[in-house]
Amino acid sequence: MNFTNTEIMGKVIHNTLSGLMYLKERSILDNNMKQLIENIQQSDGGHILYCFNELEAYIENEASFIIAGVEQGDHILVVENDRIFPFVYKKLQLHLNEEQLEQVHLMNNFDFYCFHGDFHPSTMVNYFLENIDTYTERNQHVRTWGHVEWGHDDQVSLAIGEYEKGIDKLIKERGLISVCAYDDCRLPAELKTNLIKHHGVLITDEKITILANG
Repeated sequence: MNFTNTEIMGKVIHNTLSGLMYLKERSILDNNMKQLIENIQQSDGGHILYCFNELEAYIENEASFIIAGVEQGDHILVVENDRIFPFVYKKLQLHLNEEQLEQVHLMNNFDFYCFHGDFHPSTMVNYFLENIDTYTERNQHVRTWGHVEWGHDDQVSLAIGEYEKGIDKLIKERGLISVCAYDDCRLPAELKTNLIKHHGVLITDEKITILANG
């Protein structure tokens, strides 16, 4: 199929405008993310649910969360998979120096959530607490970003709901800022409804919503 110069130019302009609109939306959400974190800092902590669809948007938001925390002097515990974090880290390197990058602590999410070979709610809550205490015992402030992934076991879905309920209580007691991220395409509707009950903020790729229990 052959295109005229006018048609080609039209496609170029369309693609350019689409890209600019995407960047504008990303910038707005990044700014909203920073403002959200500032507001949470003035409260008793925040438990944030992030349901993402677009991987690029997810990487941008994860990097924004980490950068904002590090710039304010906090340590960031990042529980992420080995496929995604290298892309996040490249963005961090553009904004943070070597000393600041040392405040970012990575754990593989499979190792974290299946530390004892399964996803047992009370075991996972205790393991989360142990990792947090590593920093609080040194009088260091810490924020967490956890990308929750699992196989196709329906029982795990039930366990995740119980885990998030326990984590929500812990976050409020400790005044922590914690993001729990889920691939929206793999998230069963019943589990998503349950998760919303135990988080104060819902983030998608396009917007931030304060929930009823936030």
